[in-house]
Amino acid sequence: MCPVVVLKAPAPEGVVDHAAYVARGGYRLLKRCVAGELDVEMVLRSVGESGLFGAQGPAAMEWERVHREPTPRLMEACAGQDERSGGDRVLLQRNPHRCFEGLLIAAWAMGASHLRLMLVRGGHAALQAMLAAELVKLRRRRPYPGMPDIVLGCCDTQPRFEAGISRLRQGIETLYWVPDILDGGAEWFAAQRMRPRMEFA
Repeated sequence: MCPVVVLKAPAPEGVVDHAAYVARGGYRLLKRCVAGELDVEMVLRSVGESGLFGAQGPAAMEWERVHREPTPRLMEACAGQDERSGGDRVLLQRNPHRCFEGLLIAAWAMGASHLRLMLVRGGHAALQAMLAAELVKLRRRRPYPGMPDIVLGCCDTQPRFEAGISRLRQGIETLYWVPDILDGGAEWFAAQRMRPRMEFA
């Protein structure tokens, strides 16, 4: 894993930053989860009924599997740089905090205390700089006390998981839709799947 440095590079255009995201009601769903208004079973059911897929199957089943494993648990969001995962970078560039909130909700549901956001084969300096800066803002204004930090890293290949730790790797696009599923409902999300991908709210 290579170290991430906050570079002096211009941020990608059109970024929904922390202030804008919060102004739109961002992190409200995460707070409801932590407060107990939405419990783990309810979240898993909604995600399961939505048909949302993770890296190796239905996302809810992947989360539930890791939730049953011993602690500590690691949740890792990966953005690759090939054709199939190129959309992950677009989502991170346009609305990083929506991706962060999806990651944090998934981590809460599976009881993960270690969170990583990995950029496979690096990426444009502006994207890395923007993500690092927005994560700093998130740490300074945590939606709830004790929220685990999201560690940003980059690597040349998909990183191997450490031995002796329960873990789950998810793509950015999977996590991006989690807040919308909990807000709009499983049926709403299923209907959106019939529309063109990558609608940026």
